Amino acid sequence: MREYTPNAGYLPGMGGSGAERIKRHAGLVTDDGDAPTVAAAMARADAAEIDTATEDLLDALAVFNHELNGVVPSAGGDEQHDAVPRDLAYAVGEAARMLRDAGATRRAWELDTAWLAVLAGDIDDLKGHVALERASRHAD
Repeated sequence: MREYTPNAGYLPGMGGSGAERIKRHAGLVTDDGDAPTVAAAMARADAAEIDTATEDLLDALAVFNHELNGVVPSAGGDEQHDAVPRDLAYAVGEAARMLRDAGATRRAWELDTAWLAVLAGDIDDLKGHVALERASRHAD
């Protein structure tokens, strides 16, 4: 296990550091792009923008999953880190709180489920994992 370093294990072409994108969504760093953030969408109370921003946040978590847990998290090994930066953990919790407060409980659940998968460290496809978990919750 290694200490987390931003961009270590970064996958080229996925839109920048997942950690920085996550913090941007929580309003902890200045928004420097055109992509909607969860924090900005909450301020405007725009349901469509909340959905778009949450999708981008989930994509950022997928990038961070590989930054933290390696290219193939399920393989384990020396690519994985054993600590998460405190400000990043706060950012995920804050974004989930904002979603819950706005009544976007399904989106908050998706964020919680994705975050727990990142922390578990053995999920390769974060969005696929969330979809499977959602399907299993609603299976009769």
